[in-house]
Amino acid sequence: MNFNTYRLSEVITLEDARREPLSAEQRAARKGIYPYYGAQGVVDYLDDYTFVGDKLLVAEDGENLRSNKQPIANWATGKFRVNNHAHVLCGSPFCNLRYLCYLLNEMNLSAYITGSTQPKLSQKSLLNIEISLPSRNLQDKIVSFIQPIDNKVTCLTRTNGHLLELTSAKYVELSKNQKNCNLNDICEFVNDKTAIENAVLETYVSTESLIADKRGRQIASKLPTSGKVTVYHPGDILISNIRPYFKKIWFADCMGTCSNDVLAFRAKSDDMASLLYFTLYSDAFFEYTVAGSKGTKMPRGDKKQIMSYRIPAIDDVVKAFSSEANRVLNLISTNRREIATLEQLRGTLLPKLMSGEIGVSKVELPTPPEQAQTSTNGRLSE
Repeated sequence: MNFNTYRLSEVITLEDARREPLSAEQRAARKGIYPYYGAQGVVDYLDDYTFVGDKLLVAEDGENLRSNKQPIANWATGKFRVNNHAHVLCGSPFCNLRYLCYLLNEMNLSAYITGSTQPKLSQKSLLNIEISLPSRNLQDKIVSFIQPIDNKVTCLTRTNGHLLELTSAKYVELSKNQKNCNLNDICEFVNDKTAIENAVLETYVSTESLIADKRGRQIASKLPTSGKVTVYHPGDILISNIRPYFKKIWFADCMGTCSNDVLAFRAKSDDMASLLYFTLYSDAFFEYTVAGSKGTKMPRGDKKQIMSYRIPAIDDVVKAFSSEANRVLNLISTNRREIATLEQLRGTLLPKLMSGEIGVSKVELPTPPEQAQTSTNGRLSE
C-alpha cells in the first residue's frame, strides 16, 4: 500500500469565510430546523442555512483539542450553519473527505495546537498539517468498507434522540396534572460507598464524563487515587450535581461507580424508574435545581430541596406512562450497547485498514446511479 505525503492545504479547500458566529440572544430569535454546528457538534437549530452538502468540520478551539475525549473532526451534511469554533473543509480529487475525517481523528495533532489556557488550531496550523494518503481509489474502498458501520451508529444515535424527545414531550403533558407527590415518594439517593481501590473503574462516572458522553458509555479521563466513591446498579439514574450541568443524565445499564459530584437516584419500585428518569430529564426540574443550588465558585444542587420537587399524583395515567417509558428506556439501552459494539469494531478495523494490514483491493465500490442506468440500457462504453 503506497502513500503520498501532502500538506492539508494541497488536498482540501477551506470555507471558513462562510461561517457566522451568533450570540445566544440572536439564536433565540431565529429558532428553526437547520443545525447550527460548533466545535464538537450541533449547538442549536436555526431558521436558515449557509452550507449545503457534505463538509468536514474540524474543531478550531476548545479543551477537547488536547484531551481528545471526543472526535476533533466531525461530518456535517445537508443544510446547516457553522459558528467560528469549527473549520469547514471541502474535499478534492486527491482526498475522500470521509477518509480524511477518519485520518484526522486517528492522528496526534498536538504539534499543531497552540495556547495553554485555551487550546487552538488556527487556519495556518490546520493547513500545515502533514498527512499521508493512499490512492484515491483505496481511500474510497476503505470508506466504503467502514461507512455502513458509521451509518448504523448514526441511525441508532438519532433513534435514541427521537425516542427521548418524544417521551419527554409526553412527560411535559403529564406533568400538567395535579402535583400532590414529592420526588422522595418514588426514589431515594444511592448511598452505597466503597473504597476507590475496590471500585469498578471501567465505568467510573464523573461530571466530566457526563459532559463528554454522547452515546451512553461512561468513562472518566481522570480517576481518583484515594477516598470513597458511590456504587450504582443497573436501573439507577445519575445526574451531575454541578451547575450548569444538572441536566447531564444517564440511565445506568450496568454496575459501576461515580464521583461525589454526581448524584445517583434509585427508584423505590421498578415501575417508577422511567417516571423518575423523565422527571430528572425535564427542563422544569433543571430550572428548579438551578434556583435552589448553593455555592458561588461551583454551585451544587441542594439534596433536601431536590427531594421536595413536586411531581404528578401516581394514578393510572401516570402508571401507564411509566410502563410505556420503561420500554423506551430499555430500547435506548439496547441501542447503546449495539452502538458500543459497533464503535469497538470500527476502532479495531480502521487502523488496520488505513495501514494496509487488512487489504481492501477486493472491495467493490458501489456503482454510481447514472452509470448503473447506462449499463442497464446497454450503452456503457468498455
